[in-house]
Amino acid sequence: MEQWYSNKELFEQINDLKLEFETLRTELRETRESIKKYNGLREELYEVRREIEQIKSENSGKSHALNAVREWGGWIVAILTFLINLLRMR
Repeated sequence: MEQWYSNKELFEQINDLKLEFETLRTELRETRESIKKYNGLREELYEVRREIEQIKSENSGKSHALNAVREWGGWIVAILTFLINLLRMR
């Protein structure tokens, strides 16, 4: 029976495979590190979005309160002035 490959050829192929596996391990390690960094950035982005939404909500609440004071403040002052004048007339 004839051999397909000589021992030297098999040895060279095995060494080539070893080198390819080392390259793959290195690339896999780099990929894992990139994924970790990406996940960290995603978490930071989520936190920043949450903080922005909170700031928007606070500003919206302040704006509504200021509008209410501006719209109703005159009425409140007018009613208080009216009541004070009624009490003075008595």
